[in-house]
Amino acid sequence: MRNWTGYAGDYPGTLHTPNIDALAARSTRYLNAYAAVPLCAGSRTTVLLGQSPATHRVDRMAILDGRYREIYRDPATVSLPEVLARQGYYTAGSGKVFHSPEPARWDEQGPAVIISRLPDASGPGPDGTNINHGVLAPGAAHPDQVVASWARGFLQRYDAARPFFLAVGFYQPHLPWRVPQWAYDLYRGEEVRVHRPPAGDLDDEPAQAVTLAMKPLLYGLAPQYEAVDRAGMAAAYTRAYLAALTHTDAMLGQVLAALAESAHAANTDIILWSDHGFHLGEKFHWQKSTFWEPAVRVPLLVSAPGNPAYPVADVTHPVSLLDLAPTVLDLAGLPPFAGFEGLPLREASADRAVEIYLEGGRATVQGGIKTIDYDLSAAGPGDRASYDLVADPGELDNLLAAP
Repeated sequence: MRNWTGYAGDYPGTLHTPNIDALAARSTRYLNAYAAVPLCAGSRTTVLLGQSPATHRVDRMAILDGRYREIYRDPATVSLPEVLARQGYYTAGSGKVFHSPEPARWDEQGPAVIISRLPDASGPGPDGTNINHGVLAPGAAHPDQVVASWARGFLQRYDAARPFFLAVGFYQPHLPWRVPQWAYDLYRGEEVRVHRPPAGDLDDEPAQAVTLAMKPLLYGLAPQYEAVDRAGMAAAYTRAYLAALTHTDAMLGQVLAALAESAHAANTDIILWSDHGFHLGEKFHWQKSTFWEPAVRVPLLVSAPGNPAYPVADVTHPVSLLDLAPTVLDLAGLPPFAGFEGLPLREASADRAVEIYLEGGRATVQGGIKTIDYDLSAAGPGDRASYDLVADPGELDNLLAAP
């Protein structure tokens, strides 16, 4: 989920995210939160292991060759739920929390439903693109509904003396954007705002940036953006993304309603986060896996009633998902864990640099400036870019481009 929510105001049209917005109204709202990796496995490894990508090194290749599973299943690796379990918490998780189900890391593993069970979960799609969308068949069980129903049941039945840590992982708006008709109907008749990048938007970018923007190359020939444009599907795909986002909001609403009706409503803190974002045409890209804002900037909320360290307020300076594991311990009043490399979010200062890693490169965001080095192994400025995110939020002007 990119940073498109009603409370954030990033989307220029109408969004239907009432449950996220209601949670935001009683949360600390981190308006410039960044994924440590704009890939699901790498980002989730950072969050669940509390490690920088420079430490865990779960990149695209580690996902493709399955090496991330070796890291997950290394008995010497201690994850957030295990740290909590050692401190007396009962831990339960369902859906996509780790990149894959890891029952050994939890006291209770809920349904391990996967998005690939949806029809046409991966490309090529019917429009000559790698994007699939459409209406879920009437009566079909959506994987996120299975997860939400299990989480509601957990909250209704849990009555043990031990405090609990519950992790609920929804898949959408991950592709395929296939949700019930009611979610599409909410955007019927509304103008969908489609992003059209200005001509020459990539002209001042390093070659490595252009290569990332052109991915995926469909059948080794055409960039995804060209395929979407040629098929005339930009508006339909954007509408499908919005519908998938709204479906996730509804699933969240079910879980929050169950919490409100449970015995745990008054003493349960909530963190809402997304592993990374997704381009919908910006920088000539329809995908994740870039250093630009649509792929790396994410929603992040912390609702901690009565905790003065996490007030109802906006935080505008950059923060990192690397800080989520220490924040959970902080909210629980537990001592820090030496294996977690971040800081509790309440300690994340405005002058601290946030780091993002991808395919041998790194971006830093600090003081409203994003600087990208696309190849850390190479010297010289030819593979670098920098943007003033305050004056140029669309990252149209590379400050390091050759004159």
